[in-house]
Amino acid sequence: MKLTLTVPRSRPAHLAAIPAPEGCDAKFLKLTAGDGTECVAERDPSAPVYHAMLPAMEAGQTLEADAEPLEGADAAAGIACTQAGDEVNLSLAGSPLMTFHHGSGYPKPVINPILTPGGTNMLRAPMPAWSEGEHPWQRGLTLMQGAINGVDCWNERDRETFGRTEQERMTVDHGPVSLTIASDNTWYQGDRPLMTDSRSYRLFDTARDAAVLDIALTLKATHGPVTIGDTKEGGFLCIRVVPTMNASAGGRMHNSYGATDEVGCWSKPSHWMDYYGPVGDETAGFAIFDHPDNFRYPTTWHVRGYGLFAPNCWMFKPDHPLAQDEALTFRWRVSIHTGDTQSADMANRFLDYVDGPRAKWA
Repeated sequence: MKLTLTVPRSRPAHLAAIPAPEGCDAKFLKLTAGDGTECVAERDPSAPVYHAMLPAMEAGQTLEADAEPLEGADAAAGIACTQAGDEVNLSLAGSPLMTFHHGSGYPKPVINPILTPGGTNMLRAPMPAWSEGEHPWQRGLTLMQGAINGVDCWNERDRETFGRTEQERMTVDHGPVSLTIASDNTWYQGDRPLMTDSRSYRLFDTARDAAVLDIALTLKATHGPVTIGDTKEGGFLCIRVVPTMNASAGGRMHNSYGATDEVGCWSKPSHWMDYYGPVGDETAGFAIFDHPDNFRYPTTWHVRGYGLFAPNCWMFKPDHPLAQDEALTFRWRVSIHTGDTQSADMANRFLDYVDGPRAKWA
């Protein structure tokens, strides 16, 4: 196959999403440019696109390459993974990045910590299960929502009346461009199942100061019809930042329209949102990009000065029903960056996610 790529904007070397050619479902493609330069493109497990690191290109510049399927490829050298008990630990570019917890120690699977390049946690330390305190259920990066068939699966006050999520199966796939943690899960009230989901966390092999984590969540009405309710207690994706990053302290929130405080950001629609601030001796932050195919795109945001950060398309909107066996998929990109919104180039990184190179296959 022949591939011709044209970029709509001048970009440095960057992670790009290339639309897959019709009829091609190869997991990997080897791309060989005219000058002999080679790279591997890796297919997205949740969408018909390939991801690859492209060289710096000027707006309108064309890159031509031969593309051939690969049976296998070496694992991304910049990502390291260890599994121990109920934890999966990931390192990026030679230093620890994050830990995924998936056991019964918490009512929901959670990622915590997420570390800066200097090794400081960007998330508030997790609190124990079903504990008292200030929003103990906001214990890192989680997937949760406050109104599933009328059950609060966001807050956690007791096991019998509030929701919890149990992981049923997990796989770890280390490819040439990324590492993916994929799992199947069941949502419960007490011992009564409410629905199931399939989710994935995909970390790309990038520079340490600009980590990229793609999250996909498919909700499934496996145990009867599901109603996802109108609630500000949403998600599904939720991040709780370390207190030094709080916008009510030394940090700041910043949405795609330029609003920089809770009045301008909370409950407002925006294609992306960044939350950054001081973390030890560094300035670091998280940006969440809403995918254009998501329900009610662009999402509204449950983002607060005390450090809560969640895209929430459910607040002040009608309930949404899922019929028996119906599914609903969400995708987000989390950019874990150093510096503030402008220096981390969040606007262009969002466009890399939603408006990548133009591809022509022959």
